[in-house]
Amino acid sequence: MMKAKLITEFIGTFFLYLMISLSAVAGNAGDFAPLAIGIGLVAICFASGQRSKAHFNPAVTAAFLTTRNQPAKESLFYCIVTIAGAALAAYVALIITPAPFQAIIDNGTGLQHSENFELIPAILSEFLFTFALVWVILNVAIAKGTAGNEFYGIAIGFVVAAGVFSVGSISGASFNPAVNVGLLIHQVIDLKLFVIYSVTQVFASLVATFIFNSIEPKSEANG
Repeated sequence: MMKAKLITEFIGTFFLYLMISLSAVAGNAGDFAPLAIGIGLVAICFASGQRSKAHFNPAVTAAFLTTRNQPAKESLFYCIVTIAGAALAAYVALIITPAPFQAIIDNGTGLQHSENFELIPAILSEFLFTFALVWVILNVAIAKGTAGNEFYGIAIGFVVAAGVFSVGSISGASFNPAVNVGLLIHQVIDLKLFVIYSVTQVFASLVATFIFNSIEPKSEANG
């Protein structure tokens, strides 16, 4: 059972970052990148949700852990395989379309070097939309009133697409520590920004979880 979950999370995160890297970072989808990412995520969530709950994101795993919907050991392995999946996808993307990624490296055109980049708005953007993502997941996948529903994948894909449209040009719209790993490999972000983003995203997840726990009666929680 654990093996199946971990394989599912690895594959799901692999394709999530592969889509992000090819459509948005490499620019193959142009202005339609948010739609490509959101639609792809919907499909992956539907394919994986019944087996692994479709986290693909250590910040989401943190929410499942702190709502007692996942044991600590399993949460740790989820984080490991999602990071590994994103890292592998980053290297595969370099093989598929090397030129755009090499240009980022050669020209030093990572996010933090953009003349329009500002750290505080970027941090706030990552916090708010990671919060939104985790909040949606908690309320469509864990809350008793919607547990077992058939629309959760659409809701998750839509909130990610909305976030990419809204703040992609401000923060890069990661909302996911595993995605940060891929962005770091592609030098879209540097190590400092990687740490800042990852801490911000996990903190946003914990805030969303705290609020969720305060309004979702424990007796009704979907354990």
